[in-house]
Amino acid sequence: RKKVFIATFLIFTLASVVCAIATNFWLLIVMRSIQSIGISAVLPLASGVISDIYSPIERGNAFGILYFIYWTGPFLASIVGGYITQYLGWRWIFWILAIFGGAILFFITFFLPETFNTNSLKSNPSHRFNPIAPLKLFKYPNITLIIIYICISNLLNHVQNISIPINFSARYNFTSSEIGLFFISPSLGYMLGSLFGGKYSDFLSQKSLLISGDYCPEVRIKSAWLGSILIPITCFIYGWLLEINFNVYVLGILLFLCSFGMAITFNTLSTYLVDSCPGRGASVTALACLVRLSVPGIITIFETSIEEKLGVRWMFTLISVICFLSILLPVVVYINGKKWRSNFVITF
Repeated sequence: RKKVFIATFLIFTLASVVCAIATNFWLLIVMRSIQSIGISAVLPLASGVISDIYSPIERGNAFGILYFIYWTGPFLASIVGGYITQYLGWRWIFWILAIFGGAILFFITFFLPETFNTNSLKSNPSHRFNPIAPLKLFKYPNITLIIIYICISNLLNHVQNISIPINFSARYNFTSSEIGLFFISPSLGYMLGSLFGGKYSDFLSQKSLLISGDYCPEVRIKSAWLGSILIPITCFIYGWLLEINFNVYVLGILLFLCSFGMAITFNTLSTYLVDSCPGRGASVTALACLVRLSVPGIITIFETSIEEKLGVRWMFTLISVICFLSILLPVVVYINGKKWRSNFVITF
């Protein structure tokens, strides 16, 4: 895993430098894509490290800390990003990213130990690098259904990120720095929801282990119910209040609660995916990241058009209904997951 960490941060850092000195729009777009390719591997790799060094009943809290730090990035960016753009210019965003990327690359190179057991690779050549092997996990229904649910809930996150700058600049005359500060609310929700979700899912797992003497990954799904209910309710209310230009602070509280719910479900179900695929934590996380980022990313291309046709109120109503109906997916996995897992063996 260490070699891949080094390669990804090297790509990210170099691409950030080129973005900072880009002289035309198309070079900036291409290098932003390369920059994203570099950094996209970090979350699956970190998930793999956690699966290497933590026992199943401790992983929820470990993932909670991971995602807390993961969401600290948007939190800090929301505070300083707007001001950097407004007072220093957009190029400095990439210079700062390049500096941070270079610093992290240094520490990984000289201080991060290797956690992956390479003995299995030496004994079984079929286990060696195959970039499309994680796609085989789609044949397992519990994994597929959970990834679809994560994808649907993450769609709301993408829509919010696009909708907030457009609506709050038009409806409330927010500047870029004020919009950045407004993102503190959902960022805090993600951070605190990650910690709560991790602690709570570990609590339920340890309680189940004490009662039954056996650890069942599906127990973690129970800790996602609170978040899965919060998401559609707060999303629905937010859309209707935004339509009438309601109080900004109330909208901020709703976004906090919605993000809190999304973080709980994302943390809990991501940990479930890792627990369901022993030794393949990085692969299943990479597959989940592929779906949850690419599918909503494609759909949000049409976000502005959908919002213009339906209006803010009905667009968020539609998303709320979809999120509410999709709760059936983890419910089905909670009921049938143990039986499904007993019938498959991961062979790659």
